[in-house]
Amino acid sequence: MIAALVLAVALTQSDWESKQIGIAPSLARVETVGRRSVTWFEHDADPTWGGRAFRDSFAIASPVTGDRAGAPLLVVLHWRGGGMPGKGVDCQADAVDDKNRVFSAPDDFYVLMLDDIRDYNVLLGRTHDEYWWGATPNYAGPTVADVPRLLACETTCEKRVLDCVEWTIRRFGIERSRVYLCGNSMGGQAAEAIGLSHGEIFAAVNANVPATVWFAAARLGFVGPDGRDREDWSVERFADPPLLVDWSGVDDVWSRDREVVYRNVAKRKWAMIGLWGDYGHCGDVLDARARNDLVEKFDWLAVRKDEAYPAFTNAASDDRIPWPFSVWEPKSAWFGGWKGDITDAKMSVAEGARQCGQVNAFFRWRNIRDDDRGFSMELRVASAEELGTQHFSPPSQIKADVTVRRIQSPRLRAARRVKWRFGDSTGEAVRDEHGALTIPRLKISRAPLALDLL
Repeated sequence: MIAALVLAVALTQSDWESKQIGIAPSLARVETVGRRSVTWFEHDADPTWGGRAFRDSFAIASPVTGDRAGAPLLVVLHWRGGGMPGKGVDCQADAVDDKNRVFSAPDDFYVLMLDDIRDYNVLLGRTHDEYWWGATPNYAGPTVADVPRLLACETTCEKRVLDCVEWTIRRFGIERSRVYLCGNSMGGQAAEAIGLSHGEIFAAVNANVPATVWFAAARLGFVGPDGRDREDWSVERFADPPLLVDWSGVDDVWSRDREVVYRNVAKRKWAMIGLWGDYGHCGDVLDARARNDLVEKFDWLAVRKDEAYPAFTNAASDDRIPWPFSVWEPKSAWFGGWKGDITDAKMSVAEGARQCGQVNAFFRWRNIRDDDRGFSMELRVASAEELGTQHFSPPSQIKADVTVRRIQSPRLRAARRVKWRFGDSTGEAVRDEHGALTIPRLKISRAPLALDLL
């Protein structure tokens, strides 16, 4: 039964845009926060989501430059501390004009801030079945034991997030090609799980110190009910996923098992920029950048859903990831009646891994043409000076496999075989059994060079 449900076909973009939404939010209040106007809305649960009835709220910050149709949208999922009184949406709204957080948005963006279904309080020891953005009722986060349930279907909380996003898009006339999802800690693991499974909605995802991997691993079909990697997956399950930026701490116990995400994203030839450093469970960009100065150097908010992008795998420049790392002698915290948080532990990163490292962080690209007359995308390697890094020395040339995703040309999208040209190199790419169109071992250098699909 689970296997059949896992292979369900995803909604297309047109299906999603025509979807009926069962919420009718009402305006609660309007305040000024920094340079932004923030509007709070309240709504009841949609019975079609399943689960219990509840009433909740969300907040939308207007662009600093003023309300306008066609603006982009950043969707923010809060951390576990948002479950404390006066936190959640209010906590995010208080910091919506802070330029030093993963959820910082450019001045011309709308920002949608959501609660993880409000009826809980970590100080009183009260959670619910949709805690951790639907992942688990456990205060200490999802584990392998939660995987069978998460494999079976979308959670009530996920359905609520998506309907609130769609309501916001329609209400404010958001540009659909520029909708982005991010989260910190508990919100980071949900951003990966919800965002990567909805490429028909989100252009890119930024997950900052995501706390545990099992929601994403289950929701994305990376693992089976026993938590072990699945070797089979369906090309029809998801739309081309958003590009993922992931930064985690090698001295952060919440990042344990992160290799499950790295391994399975690469196996599926999805696009991911991975960063790590010894900055702990850090939500502050400047603090994290002091340990890995590539943090937030890639402009993920410039990625568009209506443009092709390259997914790099097996790059010769990739550092060895520090996971799996060993965690031993953990000290578990008792807090408000819960036990399970590892507050302190002795840890050891994987042998040969750096404390500060990256995967795919040196590559840059530019779309030139993508229509039935041709496809051309410029690929290059950024220099240390361009990246502003003193921790890394990008090579002048990198060999990598390049998978082209979100191709817009109907002819090329439908083609099983495609001829390609990259400088003096030519060849033919054949889609694999999962639909990925990959050109192996391209030599990408500092000098921009066009990859042409013919």
